[in-house]
Amino acid sequence: MVLHTTPYSSACLHFLDGLSWSLVFPCYWLLDRLLGSCVATSLEKRQRSQDPCSFLTLCVVISAPLYLLLLLASLPFALLGFIIWAPLQAVRQPYLFTYHRVSLPSRNAWRAQGRSFCFCSANVCLLPDSLARFNNLSDTHRRAREVGKRIRNGASRPQIKIYIDSPTNTSIRTGNHRPGEQAGGDTGSMTASRESLARYHGGDTGVGISSNNTLSHVPRTSIFKRPGRKRRHGDETFDHEISAFFPANLDFLALQEVFDHGSTTRLRRQLHRYFPYVLSDVGRYGWKGCCSRFKFLNSGLMLASRYPILDARFECYPNGRGEDALAAKGALFAKVHVGTSHQDQRVVGYLTCTHLHAIEGDASVRCEQLDLLLQWVAEFRQSSSQPREGEKVLEDLVAFDVILGDLNFDNCSSEDKLEQQHALFTQYKDPCRLGPGEDKPWALGLHPLSKPGSSDPSPSLCVSVRVMENEEGRKEYLVFPPSKSQCPASSQKGRKIPLKGNGRRIDYMLYSDEGISPLLLQDIEEFSFVTQLAGLTDHLSVAMRLAVEESGSRGVI
Repeated sequence: MVLHTTPYSSACLHFLDGLSWSLVFPCYWLLDRLLGSCVATSLEKRQRSQDPCSFLTLCVVISAPLYLLLLLASLPFALLGFIIWAPLQAVRQPYLFTYHRVSLPSRNAWRAQGRSFCFCSANVCLLPDSLARFNNLSDTHRRAREVGKRIRNGASRPQIKIYIDSPTNTSIRTGNHRPGEQAGGDTGSMTASRESLARYHGGDTGVGISSNNTLSHVPRTSIFKRPGRKRRHGDETFDHEISAFFPANLDFLALQEVFDHGSTTRLRRQLHRYFPYVLSDVGRYGWKGCCSRFKFLNSGLMLASRYPILDARFECYPNGRGEDALAAKGALFAKVHVGTSHQDQRVVGYLTCTHLHAIEGDASVRCEQLDLLLQWVAEFRQSSSQPREGEKVLEDLVAFDVILGDLNFDNCSSEDKLEQQHALFTQYKDPCRLGPGEDKPWALGLHPLSKPGSSDPSPSLCVSVRVMENEEGRKEYLVFPPSKSQCPASSQKGRKIPLKGNGRRIDYMLYSDEGISPLLLQDIEEFSFVTQLAGLTDHLSVAMRLAVEESGSRGVI
C-alpha cells in the first residue's frame, strides 16, 4: 500500500486548504486566547496572588475585551474560510506520513538470537491552550517542543549492559551502546536534556522540576548474569521500574492527544531528529463516513518509528458521545519492517495506537470500541499480508503484535468491571495485570491528579521518581480507583481509608503471541513507568522492552 505523504492528492486542493485555514486561523487564535484568559492554571493563580500591584490581573482585564473585539471583526473572514475548508475534509487523507533521513546503520539484518524492541506510549495533552487549561496545563506550543526534546534526549542516552559471568566471579564485562552508533542520537543529548529540563521551569523554585527529573551524568546501566539472566525482582520474569527517563534505544513511540495543529508540527520536528518515520495529523475533520457528527479535532494520535513503515490505516470510532464526539477518536494501525531472515523472509511487526471514549460511566461505549478494535486489527493484518496481484513473495515472519494507548478505564475500579472482562485481554497480554479487577502489586497508576483547584500550586510539576516510589507520596498526586467498599475519589484528601491499587492505570501496553510466527519466541525484558514528562502533561508514560528470538536460540540480545 502507498503511504500518504501529503494531506491531499492534488496541489490545487492543498492550496485551497491553506487559503481557507489562513482565513479561519485569526478567529481560532483569538477565541483560544479569549477562553484561555478566563481559565487560570494553579501556577498563574499563585503568581497573581504574589503580585502586589495586581499587574497580571490588570493585563487580563485589558486583554480580554481586546480579544473579544478582534474576534468579532474576524468572524466574517472565518465564515468564508470555513465554507471553503469544510467540504475539502471529505477528500483529505486520514494521516500524514513523513520521513526524515537520520544517520542510522542498516537494521534489517536479522540475527538468529533475535533482537529486542522497545515500545513507549504517552498521553501528552496537546490540546488547544484554552482546553488544556482545564487539565492545569498551558502554553501548548512550548510544551510540544519540550516533550519532543525530552523524548529524544532520553532515548538517545547510552545504554550500558554489564555482564557478570558467575555469582562468584568478580570480573565484569561492559558493553556501551550509544544510539549514535545504533540510532543516530545527539552526541550532547545528556547535557541538552539537563539544560532543557532546568530551563522549562527553572525560574520558579517553588514548583520546579525535581532534581530526580534531570539527566544524571551516569549512563543507564543494565546488569545481566550468565548463564541465564537474574532479574531484579524474584516474583517476575522481567524487570520493572519507575524511571526518570525514557528508555535508551527507543524503537516505537505512540502518542495520544496531539490535537493542536501547531503543536503537531513542532513535536514532529523534534521527533524526526531521532525517529526517521512518523505518522501524524491522524484522523478526520468535518463530516466523513462513520464519523457522522462534525469533528472539530482529529484523533490526536501520532506514531513514530525507527523502522520502515510498510502500511498504515486509520479507523474512526462511530459511537462517540458528548464532548468526546467532537474529536475523531479511533485507532491507527501500522505494519513495520524490522528485519530480513536468512531465508530472505521479511520480519515484520504490527502496531496499534488508540484512544478510547473518555466520559465516565459509558462502559458500553468503550466495550463497543474494543470490539471494533479487535475486528479492525484482524482486518488490517489480513489485508496488509496479502501480496500484490501477480507478485510471488515469501510469507512474512510476524515478530510482534502490540496495542498501545489510553483506554480510559482501569483494572481496579468497580465501575470498570465490564471493560476489565473484555475479550481483548484473552487475545492480548497485559504485563501489569493478574486478572480482571486485580493488578500486580508493582503496577502504578498513570493518571496524575492535576486539576486547577488542587491545593498544590501545580501538582504535576512535582511528580518524580522519588515521589512515585513512596506509597504515601504518590497518593498526593495520582487519581485512585474508587470502589464500593472504599472511599470515593472526592474524599481522597484525608486518606483515612486505604485506597485500592496504586492509582488509576488507564494507559496500556498489550502484546499478543497469537498469530506470531511459530519460529519466533517473545519474552518481556523490562517494563517501566516514566516520569520524564512530568510538568508537561497530566499522564505518566509507560514503556516496555520485548525480546524476540528464533526458537532454539536463547541468546542475550
